[in-house]
Amino acid sequence: MQEITVRDFSLRDTLECGQTFCWTRHGDGYLCTDLGQVIYVEQQGDRLLYEASEEVDAASVRRLFRLDDPLRDIQTEIAKDDVMREAIAFAPGLRIVSDPFFPCLVTFICSIRNNIPSIQRVAQRIREGYGPAYEFHGQRYHGMPGPDVLARADVNDLRSLGLDWRAEFIVRTAKAIDEGLVTERKLRRLSYEEAHHELKTLHGVGDKVADCVCLFSLGFLESFPIDVWIERVIQRHYDIFTESGKSYAKKSKAAREYFGRYAGYAQEYLYYYTRSTARPS
Repeated sequence: MQEITVRDFSLRDTLECGQTFCWTRHGDGYLCTDLGQVIYVEQQGDRLLYEASEEVDAASVRRLFRLDDPLRDIQTEIAKDDVMREAIAFAPGLRIVSDPFFPCLVTFICSIRNNIPSIQRVAQRIREGYGPAYEFHGQRYHGMPGPDVLARADVNDLRSLGLDWRAEFIVRTAKAIDEGLVTERKLRRLSYEEAHHELKTLHGVGDKVADCVCLFSLGFLESFPIDVWIERVIQRHYDIFTESGKSYAKKSKAAREYFGRYAGYAQEYLYYYTRSTARPS
């Protein structure tokens, strides 16, 4: 395996904090099959070891985990209150991922009104039922299919995988992308607000899914996805958000104004910390 030296990075916290469904636990490390090949990574102290079924260079690995982000500066900038400082201290090596666009979009459509284990299962069924196959260390793996494949999938067949009503969302969204109505290239040229609006033209993509894709794939670090866990943090600790208005758009705007250009990092620290330390009800 090849290796790179890493600083201020926890592979475990980064990949198990709930921001990605493109990576899965595998032995001592993690696998991704959604990048046109199989990529395996594991961490040993300050060494990040990696190998692939074809070829991957160090620069690509660094981009996948945003290893060149100035993490300590980011943490200093967003540490505006005690809750945020506690959240950062809980997982100081957590970084925002840079997942492939279409697999990120599909898996977050799968996440609508769903829990993490179910999302992981149904995403894997999509890969195995429709995706390309790769050989790696004598084993066969499947990656997420492209929009051209899912655009032609039978909705009822997708429903049977456990997608239920989300199946139509995925097929119609895949068709729009396959026809070039929304493209990753265009989205990356837009501002955050413009990209967020453009994503919401896709069938079934609402505010939260659009924000997740903006943050975890397109690199808009100001994006601030709001789900039930973030909502609880807002209600308990951040009156400024509630006072700004009850709509998703107003709370998101208030969060971005409060935390600034790295609001997405703030969101993920709060999300991971809140979920990990929540007491069973």
